[in-house]
Amino acid sequence: MRCGTMHARWFRLNKEAYCRMTDSDREARQMFALGSMGHVAYHLWAEQARREHRFNLARLFDALSAARLARAGQAFRRLNWVRSTAENVVSAFSGAVIGDIDADRITGVTPLARELLARAQRAVSEGRDLRAGELGDLFVCTTCGEICEGKLEGACRRCGTVPEAHRAFRAIEAMGTLGPHAIMAFLERTEEALRTLVAGLDDDFLARRLNDATPSLKELIGHLADMDAIFRQRAWLLLETNQPTLSPAHPPSLESAAMYRDQPIDAVLDAYHTTRAQTLSLLRGLTSAAWHREGYHEVYGVINLLHQANWLISHERAHLVEMAQIRHDLIATDRRYAETTVADIVVTASNEGE
Repeated sequence: MRCGTMHARWFRLNKEAYCRMTDSDREARQMFALGSMGHVAYHLWAEQARREHRFNLARLFDALSAARLARAGQAFRRLNWVRSTAENVVSAFSGAVIGDIDADRITGVTPLARELLARAQRAVSEGRDLRAGELGDLFVCTTCGEICEGKLEGACRRCGTVPEAHRAFRAIEAMGTLGPHAIMAFLERTEEALRTLVAGLDDDFLARRLNDATPSLKELIGHLADMDAIFRQRAWLLLETNQPTLSPAHPPSLESAAMYRDQPIDAVLDAYHTTRAQTLSLLRGLTSAAWHREGYHEVYGVINLLHQANWLISHERAHLVEMAQIRHDLIATDRRYAETTVADIVVTASNEGE
């Protein structure tokens, strides 16, 4: 069948279906549209929460995003919008009529979700993340989007889906789920990535800021060195003491890294090299039991060394991507470096669970 003929047939069928649409169909269309937009809204809010280091709030938004996605998927199937692949391709190109949307209902949620968001609102009003005692593990039914908190017991109370088919948002996994192999591989590669990003650039260039709100490349490298030292202190406590309570104080801020702007880049890189070498020495050869040694954190609750290592990598990778973008933008404004390029991708992803 020719493409134009398929499009014409799809539009004719869609128009006929719209004319025959029942109240139930209209409700499903609106449910799909609202769920889809709610999914995107919560997903982006989760990303922003991570940028602000509100990881429990991010976990809450991720769970609510998954819940809205499940609801949208349920409505999508009710509308019989999953057909043959050929018809799905036509739908992908042509789109589907959603109808008028009440924007106020995009993030419409269940009573439990409203309660969770009320807790989040209280935390934000106090300028902080949710604490461990304020947000338990979350589970989302992948069939209907029902969300529950705490321990998952039995099938979904709304649709009967078994617990094995629920998506978990556990506090212990909030920073990521990289295993020891992937963690070590990332930590071993970071220094090489940093040296690649600054290669061929002079000290004045590396101390330059794009604007008042954006740190220089030197400051970011110094900040990563400071954060590595904080992680190593926490790792030592977890490995050498029993059930330590980790300080809830926020690690060194970017503002405290301003002193690195006036230092030669070789000195800044040496500072990073020294702390990272000590960290790798501490972690090499650890047993699985050592990686799972636990402590307590006021915000994250019971955590282990894997949790803290994932925290470090999540933070470090975000800044590496930021540095790559800053480098690109600075070079674009400086004719001296018009021919300077980085041939390969410097910041690579790691495989979850390795």
